[in-house]
This record gives sequence, C-alpha cells and structure tokens, in this order.
Amino acid sequence: MENTSITSTIVLNSQEDSTMDRPNWSSLPLDIVTLISEELPLPHRICFHATCNAWYFATLLKPIPSPLLLTRNDESEHSDSCLFVSPITEFFFIYFPISELHGTRCVGSNAGWLAIFDEQLDVSLLNLLTKTRIYLPSFITLPLYNSPYESKFFMTDLDDLLAYAHNNYRLKIFRDFIVKKVVFSSKPTIHSYIAMILYGNYPEIAYTKVGNDKWIFLGTPSTMECYYEDIMYHHDGKFYSITSQSEVQAFDLSGDYPVTMLLVERLARSVEYLDNISGSTINDLYNKFLACSSTGEMFLFLWHRDQTHYPNNGALPRPKDFMLMKVKPERSHCWATTKIWGTCVYSLVATIPF
Repeated sequence: MENTSITSTIVLNSQEDSTMDRPNWSSLPLDIVTLISEELPLPHRICFHATCNAWYFATLLKPIPSPLLLTRNDESEHSDSCLFVSPITEFFFIYFPISELHGTRCVGSNAGWLAIFDEQLDVSLLNLLTKTRIYLPSFITLPLYNSPYESKFFMTDLDDLLAYAHNNYRLKIFRDFIVKKVVFSSKPTIHSYIAMILYGNYPEIAYTKVGNDKWIFLGTPSTMECYYEDIMYHHDGKFYSITSQSEVQAFDLSGDYPVTMLLVERLARSVEYLDNISGSTINDLYNKFLACSSTGEMFLFLWHRDQTHYPNNGALPRPKDFMLMKVKPERSHCWATTKIWGTCVYSLVATIPF
C-alpha cells in the first residue's frame, strides 16, 4: 500500500513537471499568430487556421482574397504549373512547380482539385495542396458516338479510333476532338467520388463512380440538331447538363442507378427573348454555359459563336455577343431574361474552355 502511494506521487509530480515545461501556445499574442501564419506555405496555413478559435480569428485579420480562377495554360502538358487569375484584381500569377502536372492536360477543377489526363489517356483527380491523387477509369473506356472522322451516327470503341493514330498524336486527337470537360463531386476521396464527362464530336455525357472500372453512357445519344453543351456539379449533390436547345437536365448519381429529371424546358424557337432575339437564334448561334448561385438560381450564359476571342484593345463586346438568362427551378421551368452582370460575366468567361 505504501509503495502504491509513493508511485502515485512520482507519477503526479512527473505530469506536473511535463505540463510546466510545455509552452502555452494559447497565450501567444494574436498579432504574433497573424505574422506567423502569413509566413507559412498555403497548405500549412490552412491547418494553422483550423487549430483553434483564437487562431482562426487571428488569421482572419488579414482580408481573405476572393477565389482564384484557373485559366488555360498554352504550354499545357509541357508545363508543371497552373495559371490563376483573380476576378477582382484581374492579376495573373503562376503556381508551380507541380511535378504531377508535367505531361498532363487539365480538363476540370473543383475546390482545389484538378481533373487531369496524360498521353496514355489515364485520368485522375489531383489535389494541388496535398498532392493527393485519385485515379479514375481510363478515357479509353469511353463509349464513343459521332466519331470526328464520320458524319453519320454510330458507336465505336475508342481503341479502334486511336488505333489509326501514331502514339505521338493520341493526346492531340483526344484533346481536339473528344474531351470537352470533366466535373466531379466535392471533397472526393478514394472511397467516395462521382465524375461526369462531356465528350465527343456532338458532345455526349458519361459518368463513373467508386467501384466502376469504366465510364458509363448517360442521357440520350446526341445528334447534329440536339447535343449537350455544358455540364456542372452543384453543392446539392446533383449534376446538371444543358443541351444545344437550352434544355437543362439534373442527374442524381448517388444510387445504384442514375435518376434523370427535366429541370428547365428548352427555348421555344419562335419566341423572342433577349434583345428581340428568337429562341431558334439562341439555340443555333450561341454557346451555352451553366452557373448556379448560392440562393438556388441557375444562370445561362450565352456567348455568340463568332465571338471566339477577347478584343485586342480590351473593349467590351457588343451587347448581343454576351447575354445572360436565369431561372429559379423551384418556382419555374422556363428561362427568363436578366440584367444581373457585375463580375458574373468576367468570372464565367474566364472559366470557359477554349
């Protein structure tokens, strides 16, 4: 009994000494905390920011910049960097080196993750901060409709198409004629992810998820008259697509089988909408891109197909070159005109694939 008491006293004294030797980081002045955080690399600063409430607010003392937009890099697969632009300041900067990017092409991004593929058409999701990588099924597994070498409608295997091309041109063929865009669920992990691709001559859509070893065709086969133009993922967990007829579909891919819903009806060809432009003109002559607001509104950004580049003098395009429509699906299933612009146009244009 006496030995037990002595042992307990020694242990308690040891714990007290250890506590006294341990620095009390919570008493560190907040201005010092702020200075330290500003010197840390971005991944470490994020961890620093999440340590405790005091440090969280200390790192907020410096204004947090707006989200950066990833823009096209002309060097692409020959580069190991990313080019970003701030939609507020319009400043560009390069984030490098990222060795994982060398030899790849970026085809999508979401919340710090990039969708990239290499010359062998292997595709993966890469986290720029942690360098975590999630491998998706190869693009070789895509069912290919409307081959770029044929005008008639048919289905073939991507292997057959690429078999005619020398290895040096495989990526170029895929980049120029096949892939358009990849979107994927937020916070992907190797145990939980869903991805959707827009691809093909008259673009189709396909998806894959954890457990699949190939891409699965989704939606309806495209034709010259009606094909998919854009896809997006929303924080509600659903994927969205818009067709050349301005029709929006929503896809719930969380279950064993995809669930498709018609969200917004196509534009009536004979009805006049923006600036007395008919639905048929909008459908036939404008590229279409989707965006969503935090309040549930969906926006349709229209870009006239003749307006392929920014003017050299930086002047704003004519009003009919860029137009905007909106809808709140819970209230209506038809597009309506809107005058809301602000930085919305710049943000959308900066993310449009070329």
